[in-house]
Amino acid sequence: MKFNCCVYYDDYILLNKEFNNLQAVAEELGLTYNQVADISSKKKKKKDYRKFKYYPTIEINKIYNNNNNGKPETNSKS
Repeated sequence: MKFNCCVYYDDYILLNKEFNNLQAVAEELGLTYNQVADISSKKKKKKDYRKFKYYPTIEINKIYNNNNNGKPETNSKS
């Protein structure tokens, strides 16, 4: 499954790139896999580190295969 990662602060785009997996995103951003997984799932944490004053906005979105009519890709072994 592929992911698009966009990092920006105010009007400045710092990163807009596609990755093959979340581990590659974590390595690029210098974050842990768990932090990246939390950001991509958009889950709310008790202590949200994304609310610091100068923290950039990070958006991580799944890229769906257009041949699947908008359905997520599966990891089936044929």
